[in-house]
Amino acid sequence: MATSHITINDVTLMNTGGPPGTTIPEDSAKAMNLKRRDFIGLKDFSKTELEALLDLAAAMKAGQNTEKYLQDKLLGMLFTVASTRTRISFQVGAQHLGGHAEHYNAADLQLSNRETLKDTAAVMSRFLDAIIVRMYDMSSYGQGRDGLNTIAEHADVPVINALDDKEHPCQVMADILTLKEKFGPDYKQKRVVMSWGYSPRQKSLGVLHSMLVSGSMLGMNLIFAHPKGYDLDEEYLSFARSQLKESGGTLEFTNDLMEAAEGADVIYMKSWKSLTLPKEREEIFKNEIRADWCVSEEHFQRANPGAYYMDCMPFVRGEQVTAGVADGHNSIIYDQAENRLHAQKSIMAAII
Repeated sequence: MATSHITINDVTLMNTGGPPGTTIPEDSAKAMNLKRRDFIGLKDFSKTELEALLDLAAAMKAGQNTEKYLQDKLLGMLFTVASTRTRISFQVGAQHLGGHAEHYNAADLQLSNRETLKDTAAVMSRFLDAIIVRMYDMSSYGQGRDGLNTIAEHADVPVINALDDKEHPCQVMADILTLKEKFGPDYKQKRVVMSWGYSPRQKSLGVLHSMLVSGSMLGMNLIFAHPKGYDLDEEYLSFARSQLKESGGTLEFTNDLMEAAEGADVIYMKSWKSLTLPKEREEIFKNEIRADWCVSEEHFQRANPGAYYMDCMPFVRGEQVTAGVADGHNSIIYDQAENRLHAQKSIMAAII
């Protein structure tokens, strides 16, 4: 294929071909003008913009684009919740792109002495070129997103959502990149089951909502399996229904994981907190049903041959999934984890 040069924001990329799925389609790249945009929720982006980011991530992973997009850029990472994959992938990715990402624990900042998010954001943006934020408390659903929006409102630099109570956009961009790698262009036709699983922790709905948004925009076939009382936020359900009218994707819901596993191409386990059950009642209820919501070999006997197991991690073997599935040859959990690096490099390169 002939070499072409494509400009994304202010950087000229060289598109030289390579393995299938690793080039940046010229129309896609030209459509991506995201400089200084916040990356908080996927509803804020178009289908074309999401696909352009995925194309760029694939090209970066293939070694086609080694431009130092973040040369001499300094990124601040404000995390109020623990992190492994997100923290490490952002720090390594920033360094790959020529920049530096510094991690801040909220307890070590003056936030612990009641300084406001407004003042914190305004000051941080005087020192930094971008702010990456992980912030949520599932006992107060929506508070994390409100805090993130406050930071974005008062910061003069781009803000990236590294997980709040409503979305986990970076994780899902890596998940879709992984699906594209495994299935190629046909990934949108595959049956992807997003299943609830037991956890003693109160976990965010972020992955579910971001997958619901992006999947409906891109035209994927999604099945959400969860117990009664674990319905997703109507804000995201309504958005998805409206997008499906144009994208051609499908959206199904079931309260039976075994039923969902029939003919599945992917089973993706994710724990999340109920938005409607009182805390005490939820604790009792989820312990009563936990055995029925642990992904096992039996579920994969009902799935299509070669079906993959996905999990954004962390998880506990024997709680959400059996060790045989998590460590089996169809488990692609570490591919997902690696792709956090490439997806986030694409996002950082495009907006900072």
